[in-house]
Amino acid sequence: MNEIEKYIKRITEFGLSDKVQSDNKELEIQKLLVGLYYEYLNLEAEFDDGDFEEEPTFDYDAIKKNVEANFPDFGWYHSILESHLIIPDAYLVTGDAIDDLTDIIKDMLEIKWQFENTSEKNAKWCFKDLVQTHSEQHIVNFLKYMKDKNG
Repeated sequence: MNEIEKYIKRITEFGLSDKVQSDNKELEIQKLLVGLYYEYLNLEAEFDDGDFEEEPTFDYDAIKKNVEANFPDFGWYHSILESHLIIPDAYLVTGDAIDDLTDIIKDMLEIKWQFENTSEKNAKWCFKDLVQTHSEQHIVNFLKYMKDKNG
């Protein structure tokens, strides 16, 4: 099992069970997401043109319920869109740490399925693509939320 799979296996547990055991769930999820993000940033992935079946749909609401049980203190936060632009009337948006984790876990369940049911090459390409197009923003937002929450 490669490092990506190890991170994914543990991260997804927080969405599959409402009673994950951990000495410090908040610190652990931060470390896991930083590790996962590191793997993403350093991954060279190639497309696999094999013929694979489509992954199943994972139940967002069931995952969210477990995330809420594991992280009852997580909640809403503010963020600024296009923070790289210095403009007088910045556009403030509201985010949700529970939704961020739920979306990340749902995406990683898809990748876990890819590793278990397709080729490693395909799974890594799907991981790179899904993080780039969806999960990355959730990871960055969530880590910023945790930094602000914990000071």
